[in-house]
Amino acid sequence: MYIAVSGTCYWCMEAVFRALKGVSRVEQGFVKSRGNKDSEAVFCFVDVCSISLKDVVSVHLATHACTANHSSRKKYPSAIYPVSANDTKLVTAALEDSAKAFDLPVVTEVRPFVAFYPTKRAQQNYFWRQTEKPFCQGTILPKLQALALSHPHLLTASAMTFLQGTLTSR
Repeated sequence: MYIAVSGTCYWCMEAVFRALKGVSRVEQGFVKSRGNKDSEAVFCFVDVCSISLKDVVSVHLATHACTANHSSRKKYPSAIYPVSANDTKLVTAALEDSAKAFDLPVVTEVRPFVAFYPTKRAQQNYFWRQTEKPFCQGTILPKLQALALSHPHLLTASAMTFLQGTLTSR
């Protein structure tokens, strides 16, 4: 199943989704939905035989401010865009189930997918190519560390190995 997700900067989401087992073909770029401006997003393939859609949605919610209608929400809408209209009900059910874990209402929406425009190849895989960069260390790494503590069973072996080294040095 192909989906796109938005909610925070695409560098952060790309690093998170590249770290997940069963998620592949991860690209950062801009997603287009009906009636909305293009938004920073990640487009990826979810192998639902390897990772549940509920787990993917739960990780997405856990790694951005999914309960906040903050001032940047128009630029970074909290949304999931199933590529196939047939998957909309599945994504909606996974979102409704995952949202139960939060005390505040989740603002994440399921939106129709129109198109995805990837960023330049040189920008792809931003975090994993240059983990030492200040933005990677100060913004992306803390999200991945929190994910390693809350959902370690969902991370690839290489992501877990890298993150364990950063957790012990905290």
